[in-house]
Amino acid sequence: MKTISRNGNAETLETVFSDDARIDTLAKEAVRDILREHKRKGQSMVVWQDSKIVTLAPEDIPVELDEGGELSGGT
Repeated sequence: MKTISRNGNAETLETVFSDDARIDTLAKEAVRDILREHKRKGQSMVVWQDSKIVTLAPEDIPVELDEGGELSGGT
C-alpha cells in the first residue's frame, strides 16, 4: 500500500482519500506552499482571478489563507 509522509507522519493514501476534510486541508497547504515558494524566489505566477487570467508579480502574491479558506493579501 502506498503511503505519503508530511512532517514525519506517514499515512496510507486510502486513509487520506477517505477523509474529505483532510483532502481540503492538504490542498490548501499545497497552494500556500507553492505561493510562498514563488514569492520567495521572486517568480511571478499566473492565476484565475475575477473570471480572467492574471499574472501576479511576486510582491502581489497572496501568502495566507483567511478564515474562509480563501487567499488574502496581494491584489
